[in-house]
Amino acid sequence: MDINKINNFFNPIYFLYIYLISAFLELFFNREFLVSVLPFGLAGISVSKVEPYLTAFYIIGGVAFTFLLILQPVFLVWAILKIKQKLGRILLASVLYLTLFADFMHIAYGVNNTAFQLPAVYSIIYVTLIIGSSLLLIKGKNILYALFIPDILAYSFLLFNWLAQFLRASWIGIISGYSGYLMAYAVLAAGVIFISWAVRKVRIVRILPFVAIGLFVGIASWLNLIPGWDFAIGVAFPYVFGILGIRDWMPPIFFVIAFITFGYALCLRKLDKPLSFSVLALLAATLVFDSVPITLYLISPLVAVTYLYLTPVRQKLKE
Repeated sequence: MDINKINNFFNPIYFLYIYLISAFLELFFNREFLVSVLPFGLAGISVSKVEPYLTAFYIIGGVAFTFLLILQPVFLVWAILKIKQKLGRILLASVLYLTLFADFMHIAYGVNNTAFQLPAVYSIIYVTLIIGSSLLLIKGKNILYALFIPDILAYSFLLFNWLAQFLRASWIGIISGYSGYLMAYAVLAAGVIFISWAVRKVRIVRILPFVAIGLFVGIASWLNLIPGWDFAIGVAFPYVFGILGIRDWMPPIFFVIAFITFGYALCLRKLDKPLSFSVLALLAATLVFDSVPITLYLISPLVAVTYLYLTPVRQKLKE
């Protein structure tokens, strides 16, 4: 048997592609399942009548979630082995340990036990390590700092809530409130910054299809062309993404910026594949808006950043 064929078959980049694809599938077929059924109800169509036809959504979303849950620890171990920064390895190893501990505790108490929560001090340490690891690994790809700002605000929303509980100081919750309030503005600003940066590297004609899709969705949302669509897109979609602080005028603009950002991230793969993959993974990862027991969403931004170290680079880019 040809050893080269075996090596190609087990090419590690396939795991990177599987994770990216699974992240987007989980986003649309798991978290966005709610959004898909809302317009039916608001249009006067019984959800129970269409639900049997949407069973595939549950299956695809569940399989994608499982892939993400398995691959995230694998990627963290892989990154620990590949990166050269000693501090980076220590931080990633700490995040990996705390992630696995939280997952095992969640399983022990029951995966459907919604009352299970880890102590506030544990959550604070855990999320602080995630933030520190992410910012350290971004070094050298400055544009990612801008894209990471919304995640910083999302983490802050959680952190200051936990600090308020731990210190029993209600005034700390005010900082958490402002973090949530600014989150939507940060998403819009981060998208504009990335587009302004990418427009100099990719010809505009290549992203015109994404501009067209973004405009269509934005206009459809603005005019509510499909009954219930305005509510589903304007309220549920940003919320499921984890975006707080949404104002009525934001959703149409948000979707135009989101699709253009996605287009530029795809087109960048021939120029800088690690950066392209990291941006795509960040877009699919959504913001952080959950409790520590659901570790998958909490470490998704960090896993996205590890793509900078795990994605193979063409030789000509190194020279």
